[in-house]
Amino acid sequence: MAEGTQGGEPASQPSPTNKPKHEFPKSQVGKLWEAFGNPEEPINVHPGATYNPTHEKLKDVTLSESLKSISLSDFGTFHQKPCARDSLLVGLGTGFGIGGVRGIVGGLSAMWPACNWAVGAFAIASIASYEFCQRRRVSEMKGMQKAVELMAELKAKKQKEKEQLKAAQEAAEEELRKQKSWTNLSNYKFW
Repeated sequence: MAEGTQGGEPASQPSPTNKPKHEFPKSQVGKLWEAFGNPEEPINVHPGATYNPTHEKLKDVTLSESLKSISLSDFGTFHQKPCARDSLLVGLGTGFGIGGVRGIVGGLSAMWPACNWAVGAFAIASIASYEFCQRRRVSEMKGMQKAVELMAELKAKKQKEKEQLKAAQEAAEEELRKQKSWTNLSNYKFW
């Protein structure tokens, strides 16, 4: 084996397991592309489908296909999804509070109904909190989209003003050059 190679690969190529020592922050554009997607990529396409330039109708996704896309690891990372952790905590607190109050007021004979109330309150509060959070996120994304559009308009406006200023400066310089030119007859005085 030649020196500087590993398994037939040159040593200059890093292996896929090597990660950079530090994670560098993304630029604002990178964050916006991550949030809204790359403007050059087609939108509203099923993730498993490919780009369809002929605009043929794509096959509908069935329930069994969608269930196959869920893995067991998704259940272990469910709490990391946006809004899930907060909605679960709100549901737990609400269920504990309502079930506890119902159990204390009803006594030992009302423990099973109190548990039912706790589970129902947990489910309702979690779903309501999750939906509220998702709607708030959607409105925030729309606001960010509007801000991106306004920033693009502002950038175009500033670029246009910069070009106009540059053209005016060039015209002024040209006029000054013509005034100082030896071919300008008004520069000569006869006396």
